[in-house]
Formats: sequence, C-alpha cells, structure tokens
Amino acid sequence: MLKKRPVIAAIFLVMLGLVFGATLVTGFGSWKGMSIAFGASQPTLGGPLPDLPNDQALASLNGSFVAIAKAVQPTIVQINVKTEAPKASKEQQMNPFEHFFGGGNGDNGDNGGGGNMPFQFQFPQPQQGPEEGIGSGVIITSDGYILTNNHVVKDAAKKGGITVMMTDKRVFDAHVIGTDPTTDLAVIKIDATNLPVAALGNSDDLAVGQVVLAVGNPLGLQSTVTEGIVSSLGRPLDIFDEKVAIGHYGIANFIQTDAAINPGNSGGGLFNIKGEVIGINSAIASTTGMFAGYGFAIPINMAKEVTMDLIKTGKVNRGYIGVQIANIDQTTAQALGLDRPHGVLIDEVVKDGAGEAAGLKKGDVILSVDGHETDASNQLQSMIGMHHAGDRVTLRLWRDGKELEKTVTLKPRADIAENTSDENSGDEDQAQEESAKSTATLDNIGLTVRTATADDKDKYHVSNGVVITAVAPGSEASDRNLGRDAVITEAAHQKVTDAGNFEKIIKANEGKAVGLNVVDSKGDSHFFAIKVPGE
Repeated sequence: MLKKRPVIAAIFLVMLGLVFGATLVTGFGSWKGMSIAFGASQPTLGGPLPDLPNDQALASLNGSFVAIAKAVQPTIVQINVKTEAPKASKEQQMNPFEHFFGGGNGDNGDNGGGGNMPFQFQFPQPQQGPEEGIGSGVIITSDGYILTNNHVVKDAAKKGGITVMMTDKRVFDAHVIGTDPTTDLAVIKIDATNLPVAALGNSDDLAVGQVVLAVGNPLGLQSTVTEGIVSSLGRPLDIFDEKVAIGHYGIANFIQTDAAINPGNSGGGLFNIKGEVIGINSAIASTTGMFAGYGFAIPINMAKEVTMDLIKTGKVNRGYIGVQIANIDQTTAQALGLDRPHGVLIDEVVKDGAGEAAGLKKGDVILSVDGHETDASNQLQSMIGMHHAGDRVTLRLWRDGKELEKTVTLKPRADIAENTSDENSGDEDQAQEESAKSTATLDNIGLTVRTATADDKDKYHVSNGVVITAVAPGSEASDRNLGRDAVITEAAHQKVTDAGNFEKIIKANEGKAVGLNVVDSKGDSHFFAIKVPGE
C-alpha cells in the first residue's frame, strides 16, 4: 500500500493538469480570474480620441476628397501604346524636364510586372524595335473622344497601336483624330457610347495655393489619385519636339503642381475641388524621370480650343503674328525707356508675316493683347495661340517712348517665311571699312570687337556692324549672355559702322543702359540690353 501512494499522487497530478489544460483551450472559466492567478492585469489597446476643435470640418474635408475621387476616376482612361521608338539621345536622358509617358514593359497595372522589381520603368529607355508604353487620357464626349498628350500617341503603330482600358476593365481599340505638337495635345477616338464624361473647368480662374488632384495611371497603376496644390502658374518649359523647339513655335504656359505624378500620368487630368479638369498632365521636373516634387499640366482652356479644331478638321488652324520675341528685364527696360520691366520685346519682324503687314517694328514692346497685359514671352504665345488664322487682335505697343495701338490680322504659320536678310554691301561701306578703326577692346563692358569684313557681312547676312571676337568672363557682356561670333549692327538706336564707331557710342552712354541689335551665325537677330558702367 505504501508503494502505491506515489503512483496515485502522480496520476492525480496528471489528471489535474489535463483538466486545467482543457479549461484553457475551451475558454471555460474567466481570463480575468486566470490573469489574477498569474499576477497580471488585462491590457487595454489604443487610447482615447484626440480632442480636435474642428473634427467635423476635417471629416467633411476627407469626405469631399473621397467624393471627388469617386466621381472623376471613371472619366480617366489608361492608354496602352505599341510604338516603334527611336533610341533616346544623351540630351534627352539628361533633360530634367521630362514627359512622363511610362514605358510599361507589357504591364497593364494588374500585376505590376512580376518579379522582385515590380516596377521596371526607366524613362527615357533607349531600345531597339517595338516598345510598349502606358499613358492616360480624359474622356471628353460620351461617344468616345478622349483628350491626351501628343507625345503619348505620336509614334503609335498605324494598326492596332493604341488600346484604351476603362476603369471597369473594358478595353477598346482607338485611332488618332489629330495631334498638335505645338501644345503637346492630341485627341483619339474609341467606338463606344454612354461613357462618363469629365467636367471641364476654367483654368483662367486658377490661383497659386488651390488644392488639386492628379488622376492617371502612374507606373502602370491604374486609376491612381494624388493630391497637392497649384504651386505656380505660367511656367515656360521647353519640352517640345525638336522641330517645334527649333521653330520657336511651342506654346509653353504650364500649371505647376506638387501633386505626385509619374511616368504613365501623361494625358491624365488635373482636377480642382469641384471635380473639374483644369489641366492635362504633361511633364515632370526630375533628374531621374520619376516624381521629384513638381509636375506640369497644360491649362484646360488652351486644350479646349485645340480639341475643337482637332475634332472638326484633324488639325489646328492657329494664327501667328510673325515676330520673334524676348522677355524684358530691368536693364532692357531702362534701355527701352520703360519705367519698369513689363511687356514683351519684338526681337525681329518676320518677312511677309502678319506683324509686318500691320506695321510692327523691331524694338517695339507688346504691352497687351486685346486689353490683357502680357509680361512674358510664353504668356504672349499662349494668348495668341488661342486665336485662329484670320482673327484680328489689338496690340498695345511701346515705341520710341510712346504708346500706340496696332490691329493685326493673324496669319497661319505656312504664310510665314524664314527671317533672313540678304542685303549686299555697298561700295560706300567697303570704303568706310578700309579707313575706319578695325578693332576695339571695351574693358568696361568686357567686349572685344572688330569691324565686319565683306566676308563677315555675307556670312551673317548684314550690311554693317562689328564682330564680337572676345567676351571677358564675369563681365557685364558675359552676364548679359553676349557671345562670340555674332555681329552687333546697332547700338543705342544708332547704326554701327566699325569698331571705332561702336567704341564711341558705348563711351557716350556711360552710366546708362544701352540696347544692342545682334545677329548670330544663323542670321537670326536678337536684342540685348547692356549696362555701361559710369566713370
């Protein structure tokens, strides 16, 4: 019997353990009681709500963003493009102001591309052969017209090159209605009906600081919404095709925003808090091709004008004044006799253009268009770009210390000839050249010049002037961006005949701002203003 007691005690302890374990597993009993038994208290997760004075206002604001996103997302489509793209140049790869039409590597946003690196977008990415890219578009009519960027669709294959995916996953083939490289806009069409249509706002009412939402398909992530503010207006970015850039025809008057946008957002909508499209997303400022803080959109008012022309005729019947223009700073304003830097300078009047026909002159300053003041070249281009060939505009000008008005009947670009002067040197100029001073160094402004020879005049298509042979680093001339291998034909409204004559004009204007007409090696004429130090 004594030997059995340890066995009985062991059996009892085993049975007690089984009962205790079953109690824990089945939840029988109270955790509170158990916690007391183990000497621990029951934890409380989280804390009380923060005391917010405007919690209702914040909830309302949050609800508004949700409502806007829900309302506008169906009006934005994903555009998939198959294209034969040329290899990107080194300059394109280094340009910090990039379009953001995303190379998709075949991704449609549903799977992110797969692998350990789901988003393998490189912009721009030089490749050989066919490429696939992803962009965005805004539905502007219920029967399938879609507004997007020219750079999204311009290189699309002619057959089956463009497909459009709706937010409900329906996919349509699309074809190009028309493109406008000058504004980087395009219209495409799908065969559909009863589509959700975006409301188009008024970009002229925008102000810096307004809240905006960017909607598109960045990095192949379909129907993405980001929020920010309008951080600037009227940005003059050079993002256009080479032919457009060389011809100075690009209309660059962009809305700048800090709403996050990336490759694939091109052609998507920038919305205000009313749910209206106020811009078409087109470019980003970045050294990597990815979002770095700032994006740029084409104002919707410009897009409306372009869209109507493209739908009606497949092209834009834009009017042109026929002038080369430049911005005005403080020194230029002083040289022109303006009380402050404002208006846009006419650098050259194009032969046979609308401006020449209306009596515009080189050196005129355009102060306003139809009563609307203009203070920047890109702003003036945007104003005129809203008009068609044949439209009449009234320009208020500053000329020789006085204001005057001229009415210009705009002409199409095809009517504008290249601006080259092919004047020949006369015997009088040659005789003057032989007897005049041949070189001069003006240390006060940092220029060395020589009298233009007959060969120089033929090369630069001028009848008189001095050739810039050296520009001193850090000098006034260098600061004003004057360069070598150009001819100064006029200074302080006086004809420059030789180096000695130019030296005399500069000396007579010490302490003043002097305007210079300069012709470059391409035969293009430009206006420079330079401040001549006093004694």
